[in-house]
Amino acid sequence: MGGTGTPLIIADGPDERLRERIKELGCLYAVARIAQTQELGLEPMLVATVRTIPQGWQWPDELWVSLELDGRSYGLEHPEGPALQQPIGIDGETRGTLRVGYPPARAHVTTPLFLPEEELLLEKLAAEVATMVERQEKRERQRLFEARMLQQDRLNVLGELTAGIAHELNTPLGNVLGYAELLMAGERDPARREDLQRIIDSALTGREVVKRLMYFSCEMPSQFREQDLNTVVEGVLRLLRRQVDEARLELRTELATPLPPVRLDRVQFEQVLTNLVLNAVAATPPGGHLHIATAAAEGRVQLHVSDTGHGIAPEYLRKIFQPFFTTKAPGVGTGLGLSVVHGIIKGHGGDIRVESTPGEGATFIITLPAA
Repeated sequence: MGGTGTPLIIADGPDERLRERIKELGCLYAVARIAQTQELGLEPMLVATVRTIPQGWQWPDELWVSLELDGRSYGLEHPEGPALQQPIGIDGETRGTLRVGYPPARAHVTTPLFLPEEELLLEKLAAEVATMVERQEKRERQRLFEARMLQQDRLNVLGELTAGIAHELNTPLGNVLGYAELLMAGERDPARREDLQRIIDSALTGREVVKRLMYFSCEMPSQFREQDLNTVVEGVLRLLRRQVDEARLELRTELATPLPPVRLDRVQFEQVLTNLVLNAVAATPPGGHLHIATAAAEGRVQLHVSDTGHGIAPEYLRKIFQPFFTTKAPGVGTGLGLSVVHGIIKGHGGDIRVESTPGEGATFIITLPAA
C-alpha cells in the first residue's frame, strides 16, 4: 500500500474481492460477539464496537469511526474528510448516527474510497448497534420491573408486620402511660416526679412510633375534608414554635393568598408537616433559617419546607423515603418518619420530592391537587 495521499491501485481480481469480503464478515462477527457481552453495560459495548469497526474496511489503519447516540459521542468527536454515514433508528426514532471516513488527504486518491459492499456493511453495523441498544434497554427495564415488584412484595409484608407490631404495642404502652400519670398525680417528691415524667415521656415517644407504624400500614382511617392549607400550616407552626426557638433558628413564612382549598385529612397532614419541620430543626445548626412557603398554580397547591442545614448527600436522596432508612445514630431515629410522610402524600393524590445541596440545606416540595 502507498502512503497517505499516494494513489493506490487495488487489484480488482477475485482474490482481492474475497479478502475484502472476509474482512467485512469478520467485522460483523466481532461486533455480534460484543453484543453478546451484555453484562458489561452499554457504554463499554459501544466503545468496543467503535474500536472493532475499522477492521472491515480497505484501509483499517487510517479509518476513523464516529458514533453519536442520544447526545453522547464515541470514537472521533469532530471527524473531517470523506465519509459515509448511517442513522441509528430505534423504535422508529432516529437516536444517533454512525460515521466512518478517512483523513482529508485520502480524498485525493484515485482508487474508490468506499466499496459498495462497505456501504452495506455500514447499514448492517448501524442495525447491530440499534439492536444492541434495544436489548440493553429492555434488559434494564426488566431489571427495574423486577426490583419494583420485589420492593412491592417487601412493602406488603412489611405493612402486615408493622400493623401487628402496632396493635401489640398499643395496649402495654397505654397501661404504662396510664399508671405513670396516676402515680404522678399523687406524688410530691420532686425526684420521684422527675423519674415519673421520664417514664411518661418515654411512653409518649413509644406511642408516637406506634402511630407512625399504623400510618405506614394503612391502619389509621382517613377523614378527608376541604381545608385551607395556610390555616393548617399556621396551626402546626404555633405548636412547634418552642422547638424552633430552642434551636435558635429564624422562622420565615411566605403563605400565598388567596389559596384554593385542598382535600386533606388534617391529622395526617399535620403529621407530615410536623415531621418535616422537626427534621429541618434537627438538621440546621443554631443561627440558621427555616422557611415555609405555600403557592398555587394550574389547579395545584404547593408547600415548600426549606432549611439551611447540612443537606442530604446525593447517594441518600433516592433512599430517604424508604421505610426504616435513617442516617441518624442508632436509637435516635426510627427511619419511619419520611416513609410515613411519603405514604400520606401519595394517599392524598399528591407528590413529594426533595432538592438538596450538601452543606447548603434541603427543600421538601409537596404538591397537592386543589379541591
